[in-house]
Amino acid sequence: MRVITRKSEVKEHLIECLDAYFSAGLSSCIHEFHNRLLTQKVKFPLLEYCGGVFYDRISKNEHIAFCDQIQSLKTEGGNVILGIILQKRLTTHFNESLQKATEYIADADIWYVCDIIGERVFGFSLLTAPDKTIPEIQKLSKHPANWVIRSLGAGIHYSIKKGLEQDYVNIIFNLLLSLANNSDKEIRQGIGWAAKTTAKFHPNIIENYKTEINDSKKVANWFRTKISIGLNRYEYAKRNNS
Repeated sequence: MRVITRKSEVKEHLIECLDAYFSAGLSSCIHEFHNRLLTQKVKFPLLEYCGGVFYDRISKNEHIAFCDQIQSLKTEGGNVILGIILQKRLTTHFNESLQKATEYIADADIWYVCDIIGERVFGFSLLTAPDKTIPEIQKLSKHPANWVIRSLGAGIHYSIKKGLEQDYVNIIFNLLLSLANNSDKEIRQGIGWAAKTTAKFHPNIIENYKTEINDSKKVANWFRTKISIGLNRYEYAKRNNS
């Protein structure tokens, strides 16, 4: 498998994909894109660029059909495309974008689907529209698919790392605590990731919830371990910056 690292090469392939779209339609475009780029190893920033180009050039009425066909191919890079297109549709199609992200993630058969789409859709939405997004994330935290709950952790991690305001992080940490006794491996991975990031960037929130965190009946050891790792990383970063 080739590794594509140059934007100039990606642009050349995109020209062919878009020529196929305008001359022969959506399926032809996706066929070209799959053969030219999705079967190669392409750096994620370049795939994000591709997602932006497709969002701009493909008819808005065909965005979801495009995403559905990309998702059906089950390629790692395709998830980046899905994440970017749904992310860009959040401002005009908020509920639909979250619903489609949930649908694609629930259909996952491997962990990276959750993380790639979760960061780019749930995480971006939480960061840019927290008041609107938090109630939706709270509902999704009860979703029957463990992949979906894992993806929320990835999204929460992303939003905190990118600067989600502390008042919102405090609300979200309560959600993390509600899942802190879960034994499912995938949920532990995602929620633990978000807990670790909370501790690293907002140790004062951890201090405020010390009693709840130390309640061994409601919070499992894996959650406390992630908190400890995050606090250690906060201390390490503070020493290096002093």
